[in-house]
Amino acid sequence: MTSDTPYRDIRAILGFLLKAEVDAIFKQQPFELNEKNTDPARSWRASYDAIRSLSLTPTNARIGLLDENQLSIIKQVKARRTFAKYYEAVDDYQFALVPINALLAPQWFADLDYINELASQVSENASIEDLIRFTMAEGTIAQPIISGPQVLFASLRPDIHADPIPEVREVGPGEFEIIVRANSRPNYVSVASIGGRLLLTNGVHHVCALSLRGFESVPCVLRNVGRIEEVGLDLRTTLFRPELLSGPRPAQVLDFLDDQVAVPLKLRSMYHVLRIGIGVEPIKIPAIQSPNLPVKHEIPQAFTNPANFVSGIAERHAPTA
Repeated sequence: MTSDTPYRDIRAILGFLLKAEVDAIFKQQPFELNEKNTDPARSWRASYDAIRSLSLTPTNARIGLLDENQLSIIKQVKARRTFAKYYEAVDDYQFALVPINALLAPQWFADLDYINELASQVSENASIEDLIRFTMAEGTIAQPIISGPQVLFASLRPDIHADPIPEVREVGPGEFEIIVRANSRPNYVSVASIGGRLLLTNGVHHVCALSLRGFESVPCVLRNVGRIEEVGLDLRTTLFRPELLSGPRPAQVLDFLDDQVAVPLKLRSMYHVLRIGIGVEPIKIPAIQSPNLPVKHEIPQAFTNPANFVSGIAERHAPTA
């Protein structure tokens, strides 16, 4: 993803947050308001007031389950290592088609530049198979550079991931490989069904892109959860306070595209760097006798018989023929 300017065009649904959190955001994070003659408190108030006129969030939205026997692309997704490791191993996921206007937002800001970039990749006549490829695409990361004992990856998006626990493989007698696997983070559009509502847990930008292209439903991987703590999101935001989340109008994904609700911000373009270091440190530790075995102090035979000790020395130093 390239950028002609040093700033990203951000949309923030500030009105759904408590005012104190908005104040903390602008004091602690590098977000900036687009308009010079306003301040965070005024922007929050304008967004908060606009929310009052929004229609209520649909409950018990109709979900269409997708059949892998009719869509071969689903079998292909299920066969991926990404799906097996990050989805199938975690919960029982289904492939489904869900209405976009029922999806609750998992975060308070979105990158509009990225949304527009994704929207340009989707045809308005895309088939369901094309949409599944779009919403469940495998990510890619650029070739890293090696700097001494470090390997450096860089990306304009926070999509780089490395398993912190290395793998060890025996490749031959007395020879092992120590492997750290780096990859693009799994980025499937994921939805959690909770309390009769649908919470988007990943894929805000893809869903917004499809909405801009005129689509009303989005294919996703879907699971049922009983508590908000199970969804895997960072809950340290007032966006998920119980009275809002269970109320008549929590934050929705489509609110990012509503100019009355979403506040335009700018954020400096930044590279995300993943640094993997390799350290080799030989150390010595005392050998520990097994507590289940008797301690034996064996003295070499040469030292138990002085005659043997002397003759051994003489034999080693005798001239050779």
